[in-house]
Amino acid sequence: MRYVALTSGRNEERFIRQTVEGVLSQRPAPEAYVVVDDGSVDKTGEMLSEYQEVTVLRLGNPRHSTRGVNLAWALNAGVKRATELVPDWEYLLKVDADSVLPPDYFNRLLRRFEENPRLGVTSGTPYDENVWRGRASDGAKIYRRACWDSIKHFVPCNAFDTLALLQAKRYGWVVESFPEIKYTQLRTWRRGSLNRWILSGRSRYYMGFPTWHTFLVALVYLVDRPWVLGSTSMFLAHLVTALGGLDKPFPAEYYEFARKYAMWETMERLHERRLT
Repeated sequence: MRYVALTSGRNEERFIRQTVEGVLSQRPAPEAYVVVDDGSVDKTGEMLSEYQEVTVLRLGNPRHSTRGVNLAWALNAGVKRATELVPDWEYLLKVDADSVLPPDYFNRLLRRFEENPRLGVTSGTPYDENVWRGRASDGAKIYRRACWDSIKHFVPCNAFDTLALLQAKRYGWVVESFPEIKYTQLRTWRRGSLNRWILSGRSRYYMGFPTWHTFLVALVYLVDRPWVLGSTSMFLAHLVTALGGLDKPFPAEYYEFARKYAMWETMERLHERRLT
């Protein structure tokens, strides 16, 4: 069993030490740990230089206006570098620059991979968040090599993590999180601003989720801040984008899968609700 670890961040001087030390504490340790410094102008680069066990990749890409594009570029560059260092890696541990892992995080999730040969992507869950079944937490997930080879790379777009999970499912891999395996997320995930909610609604259109599915998701998020207004903005953004008839960037067969997946996921949620 060989695995590599990957983190990318920009101006993360507040959290990067805790993130790096959490990854380096893993037992077994990664064969290589690549941290991508995506054009930081604070002390992030200086801090990273203190860790001899870390391979630092410094980028200077121009800043893209679409949220997520630069991060996807940086992570793809990091995977490439990690593969140069360890060509035969079997697992990829991707850790956000504000996530802190306990020492047994990777080892506990490795057992899940060993139990299920079709498990392609998995994660634990942050202490202060819930992750839906059939999803993996963005902050600290692990990819099986064969699954990653199916996905090939992160598509430079907003919500690239979610798109990668959908692609994994499309190729027949299982995606799952395990709530009993915890890690710390120093920046709690919240769509705090209306712009984040609006961008989420537009992204759901481009990823192929039907408008009715976004409406149901918006109902679930009604109690998230800003209450009512945020989830309503997400649904309206999806609706307006759909009515505009904008071109979708992915192949038709992907969108056929996304439509079927949305229906399957909805039926699963209804079934779980009846059982409880």
